[in-house]
Amino acid sequence: MIRQPPTPPPVRGLVRKRIKAKLTAKNADKHLLYQLSVQAPEDDAQFFARFYKKYTGEPLRVFREDFCGTAILSCELVKLNKKNHAICVDSHGPTLDWARQHNVSKLDKDQQKRVSLVQANVLDVREPKADLLAGLNFSFSVFKTRQEMGAYINNAFRAIKPGGVFILDNWGGGQAQFVMKERKRQKGFTYVWDQADFDPVTNHILCKIHFEFRNGSRMKNAFVYDWRLWTLMELREMMDEAGFTDIHVLWEGTDRETGEGNSVFRRVVRGGDEEAWIAYLVARRP
Repeated sequence: MIRQPPTPPPVRGLVRKRIKAKLTAKNADKHLLYQLSVQAPEDDAQFFARFYKKYTGEPLRVFREDFCGTAILSCELVKLNKKNHAICVDSHGPTLDWARQHNVSKLDKDQQKRVSLVQANVLDVREPKADLLAGLNFSFSVFKTRQEMGAYINNAFRAIKPGGVFILDNWGGGQAQFVMKERKRQKGFTYVWDQADFDPVTNHILCKIHFEFRNGSRMKNAFVYDWRLWTLMELREMMDEAGFTDIHVLWEGTDRETGEGNSVFRRVVRGGDEEAWIAYLVARRP
């Protein structure tokens, strides 16, 4: 079974309360379904806050979420401390509007003031400087050439405070290169991860997310990702060229019973011999 982006525990808080009526392709909201299937925002927010404090010795106060989508992670992070701020960058206006209406609006007034939704290309935003800048859910894979990916990493370097941290999540393993589908049952629907095409010459990969419902209806191609599958080594080399230091990998452990990721990430020098893996790539700006 492939580890796909990502396999979270049940989502609590803002999201779960909104599932009430029986879901169908006609009445379902694809953004809400994505949050329920792919994200674990409360756990991730706590992870990043803990990791940053342990790694730098300082509290995480300014978090930048590139390719933020619905900004649910940033909303959870500002809730952790009244001094926390989040910068949420995405180029897709309708998704940011959804985030504003469905996630940011659920925060109290003070928390809302500390979430900035920025509609822009992630390559063009450098201010305000972040303590931690994260590109998650493999969204940076939209950059298909070394020139494009290098430009993103270089811009991230300039957008982070001295001593700050840059984090990308990444995935790989032999199963990442298969044309395949995997279904995961959720409450009231089924999430379908569809690896529709892979070209080993270019590492181009086409992935899709579909949703299926108990009444037999289907939301096909709810999300489509035209990506390049980057290797950790390629990304590490570009981070080094940009000037980052202490570039290292946090590798996700494996649950022995299920064979899936256990959401425990540890720093490693060598990765595991696994058919599918997820890892964080961490770098620090000197």
